[in-house]
Amino acid sequence: MTIVPLSEIPVSDIVELWNEELGDRFPMNATLWNQNTTMEPNVLEEGSLAVIREGRLRGIIVAKRYLEKLDTRMPTTIGWIQCMVVGKSFRNEGIGTELQKLAEQALIDAGVEEIRLGRDPWHYFPGVPLEDKKTIGWFEKHGYKKGGIETDLIKDVGDGELYKLTNSNEHYRLLTKDDIPLLLTFLERVFPGRWHYEALHYELIGGSGREFMGFFIDGELQGFCRMNDPQSPVIAQNVYWSALIEGEMGGIGPLGIDREIRGRHFGIDLVKAAANELIGRGIKEIVIDWTQLIAFYEKLGFTPWKQYQSMAKTIGVE
Repeated sequence: MTIVPLSEIPVSDIVELWNEELGDRFPMNATLWNQNTTMEPNVLEEGSLAVIREGRLRGIIVAKRYLEKLDTRMPTTIGWIQCMVVGKSFRNEGIGTELQKLAEQALIDAGVEEIRLGRDPWHYFPGVPLEDKKTIGWFEKHGYKKGGIETDLIKDVGDGELYKLTNSNEHYRLLTKDDIPLLLTFLERVFPGRWHYEALHYELIGGSGREFMGFFIDGELQGFCRMNDPQSPVIAQNVYWSALIEGEMGGIGPLGIDREIRGRHFGIDLVKAAANELIGRGIKEIVIDWTQLIAFYEKLGFTPWKQYQSMAKTIGVE
């Protein structure tokens, strides 16, 4: 087999391989791949590789480490395997093992102390799809340890029925472009790291604010909920797999309330307000991704859709 940098492979070939192996569950397209991988500045080129055999693409792996210079408290000693795909007919021939070994070494050389499967900036998955038991076992044999189970939930809202809020609707409104600095200040203070990073990118691309429902007390922003739909400026994580359903898919999350005011139903009302906004936009299905709060969202009629096994490996510990 011949191993080459992934950047040398046409995106059309990558998408074809992905969809041959995963397309029935996680349909890929060139736009999403380019957004999350080709143009993603945190891709570690040395650890993102492809295997060519008999003139065709047989396997790929994508490694990431935080490489941007944005001051968002993103971890610099954590690396990620964004994805690894090997053609079924070429498994058990050492392709996956070789790709994994080379990607891990590149991450180690870059100073990484822990490697996570998925969960990267601009990720595809928050772990290994739970139904892929053999894949989970394979990574366990290579030193990865299981963490929690993450869940995507879904609800059909095609009937247009709106939620009733416990608290006053006056607490909730769509953010505007002028509100984005307030959002960034709130996130940096209360939820530093990934959520702040994602919102900062939203500002950098000129986001209008329509993707965020704000929660206010006495005019002060005390919480947020992100919403995504087909008109959003990026393909967000909770609408990646929208091709699997008929009609338009919307997404909710992440969301957060200032810790000092929790326990007053503000959080669940924030989800309701965001869902009502999406329903008003004509969304037929809403997805809430990457959560362990299944019971919380089941109260609102959401049901589990996809699940993932989080896994990580500490360098030097087998």
